[in-house]
Amino acid sequence: MDVTDPVQARAESPARAWLRHRPAGLLPDALLALAITGFAQADLAFHLDNSTPYGPMPAVVVSTLVATSILALRRVTPLATAVIVAVAIAGPMLATPLTVTLWGDFLPILVATYSVARHSVSARAFIGVAAVGAGLVVVFLRNPESGTVGNIPFVAVPLAVCFVAGRVLRARARSHSDDRARARQLEAEREEAIRVALADERARIARELHDIVAHCVSVMVVQAGAAEDLLDRDPQKARAPLRSIQETGRQAVGELGRMLGLLRGERAQLELKPQPGTADLAELVDHMGTIGLPVELAVEGSARPLPPGLDLTVYRIVQEALTNVLKHAAPTTAHVRLHYDDQSVRVSIRDSGRTGGPGGADTDRVGHGLIGMRERVGLYGGSLETAGTPGGGFTVTAQLPLEAGQR
Repeated sequence: MDVTDPVQARAESPARAWLRHRPAGLLPDALLALAITGFAQADLAFHLDNSTPYGPMPAVVVSTLVATSILALRRVTPLATAVIVAVAIAGPMLATPLTVTLWGDFLPILVATYSVARHSVSARAFIGVAAVGAGLVVVFLRNPESGTVGNIPFVAVPLAVCFVAGRVLRARARSHSDDRARARQLEAEREEAIRVALADERARIARELHDIVAHCVSVMVVQAGAAEDLLDRDPQKARAPLRSIQETGRQAVGELGRMLGLLRGERAQLELKPQPGTADLAELVDHMGTIGLPVELAVEGSARPLPPGLDLTVYRIVQEALTNVLKHAAPTTAHVRLHYDDQSVRVSIRDSGRTGGPGGADTDRVGHGLIGMRERVGLYGGSLETAGTPGGGFTVTAQLPLEAGQR
């Protein structure tokens, strides 16, 4: 069994670490350079392309070896590769003419030209091809066999083809990369939109849960207090508030189950009731009256069907305001006024409870309920005003534009 010493693993040599994290494409390029080097050296040894020998053979071998082996770095450092190939082939020519071969000189020049065009930005690509061109000029001037007019097209055309092919393939790769980047950006924007939509939906469900729980718990607390007062004096009458507590509790559990079912994605398995609206305000007012909060409801203007979201918002504002009256005001009455006009619907809830003191109807009522109201009203571009009334009590007024609800 092979057991690696952690100390040895931490003391890994830089060479091994570089091999593990080597740039992509290095191994194929190294194999390519090795193959070209082998063919180039075999060409020199056996005169495979019938090139005319010039200069000392050791200098030709070293020049060819450098020009072909550096191709292993053609993608890692394409500009340096092109410059080294040009210098390795043309540099010794300045001292003495050397043999020029297909595998050892011309093929490395073409590979270096393509590589610098394919893997470098425009400025570096042109610098690289200029270095290669300068090297070829030196070769043409110093090597008698190469320096003929007939060889110019034979060298220039493949060189131009390699350079153009490199630039075209680079442009296509950049285009595909940009397309992938745009696709990733669109995917990220879509996921962000989904996250925002989920956050908005959770906030909406949180508001619904708050309204449901706050209303039901407040009603149950009031009824429990009433039942406690009646237990000693008239146990029979205590049954009515206890039954109301049971009914309200069942209603709260049902509503919570419905909302949690939506959160769990069980919409298809639930028998959902329609969301309440302005048509259910009379039932809400009657219910509040049975638990000890007399409420007067007045409708002004021409009543009309409202868009579902706006209809629910009006109902929830009235429900939350009356729940706050139960929780915070002294024994009192409440007045709900619903006013329709051509541009908006306005709802006002006013109670006559005393202000100040524990349980009083003061401005300290501002909490999650009123925050939720403001969010609901703001969603439809409306306005919400809350204030104490002269002589005691508290007023909540919301105005909602009908155009926003329809939109």
